[in-house]
Amino acid sequence: MFSDTPRGKLPANPPRGGDAPPALGEPMGLQVSEKQYRQLAQLVYSLSGINLGDSKKELLRARLAKRMRSCNCSDVRQYIERLEADRSGQELVLFLDCITTNKTDFFREPQHFDFLVREVLPKLDKLCGPNSPLRIWSAACSTGEEPYTLAMVLKENRPFWERRGVSILASDLSTKVLEHAKNGIYTQDRVADMPRQIITTYFQRGTNRWLGHVRVRPELRSMVQYRRINLMDPFDADQPFHVIFCRNVMIYFDKPTQERLVDKFHDCLVPGGYLFVGHSESLTGIRHRLGFVRPAVYRREG
Repeated sequence: MFSDTPRGKLPANPPRGGDAPPALGEPMGLQVSEKQYRQLAQLVYSLSGINLGDSKKELLRARLAKRMRSCNCSDVRQYIERLEADRSGQELVLFLDCITTNKTDFFREPQHFDFLVREVLPKLDKLCGPNSPLRIWSAACSTGEEPYTLAMVLKENRPFWERRGVSILASDLSTKVLEHAKNGIYTQDRVADMPRQIITTYFQRGTNRWLGHVRVRPELRSMVQYRRINLMDPFDADQPFHVIFCRNVMIYFDKPTQERLVDKFHDCLVPGGYLFVGHSESLTGIRHRLGFVRPAVYRREG
């Protein structure tokens, strides 16, 4: 249990580390032919936009082995046939879950949150109008550290938005990491570098079988709504967003895929709305309609 009684049922067992990748064990002698690798890589690209390239064969082979064990497939040919016959789409989702990598941290790239506090929140009347709630989308949210960081930053700066309200949508391709994010449970090392005041204000400490874990407090979890969204699919947001975080995702996409994605982000931002990308990413070299604000920050003009 946790030091305060959390809302909702806890998962049966403590999760593995916050963003630990799938285990790399594999069935003895698993072989993936070049043709099979190309088939699977093309499937990944068509479904998710992720470009595995020629260097990821061992990664795919190891992670595919884990999935094959789960569905009792004895060889890669049999598993490809299973994917092709999957009318529900459920196995395709599980396949993408096992081959996608999720790496994130609380307060990752803190300059973005500083910019949000200094440059965006004080100007909400101009950005949102006098009464409209602030709408933020954490695209590719992984295990939840980014949207919960946004919620903490907003809580710490409540006077800017409290009268209008705020909505945080968090999405990811992986159903597994979304479930982790909803639970909001992390090992203590995931929060070790935060100020003590932040930890005590926004996290509950685990005891008994949850010793060594913390859980995001209910009032923070309630600020975030989670949805599975494939960034390659059409977006169906009811209303445009004022801020979109999509960081350290486009490095896995080729330039045509990046252009299509940024174009869709442009269309679902309000005029004057902001797109944040990772500091290792840049929109330089791709065609887009966003204005440059500063490295890794772009704005819809007009």
